[in-house]
Amino acid sequence: MSYDVALICKNGHLINSYYRKYPEDNSAFCPHCGASTVHECPHCQKEIKGHNTGECSYIFDYHIPAYCEFCGHPYPWTESALQNAKSLIFEEEELSESLKNSVIESLPDIITETPGTNLAVVRIKRCLASAGKFTADAVRQFVIDFGCELAKKSLGL
Repeated sequence: MSYDVALICKNGHLINSYYRKYPEDNSAFCPHCGASTVHECPHCQKEIKGHNTGECSYIFDYHIPAYCEFCGHPYPWTESALQNAKSLIFEEEELSESLKNSVIESLPDIITETPGTNLAVVRIKRCLASAGKFTADAVRQFVIDFGCELAKKSLGL
């Protein structure tokens, strides 16, 4: 299968999944949020896989990747989402320090289905039950926006 290159802003908005095929749609900054755009991993400089350019490419939607398939590092939008979720949880006064630490440790397992995803879901459920409304809503939104399908399904989202 052949793929084009994707252009994505550092906040995770898709600009162009056909970076080479339709260069006229490329831009240095995101029209949604103003963040700069990238078409390669900042860690290994490999291009971000874009849309399938095969015969049936119009059938499949493009899904923005969370991690680089070449080096395994999170992309800037994933790093930012993880950092913001960590900060929200850390600031929540209603959570014990041990629960804060365990939830923060489990956040990457919410984004990508791993052997630790089920444990991460249990920890997120405990967090949602104990946190204040603002933090609970923000953590729920994090899972909706960045969570893997298993985490979303397990949490009823």
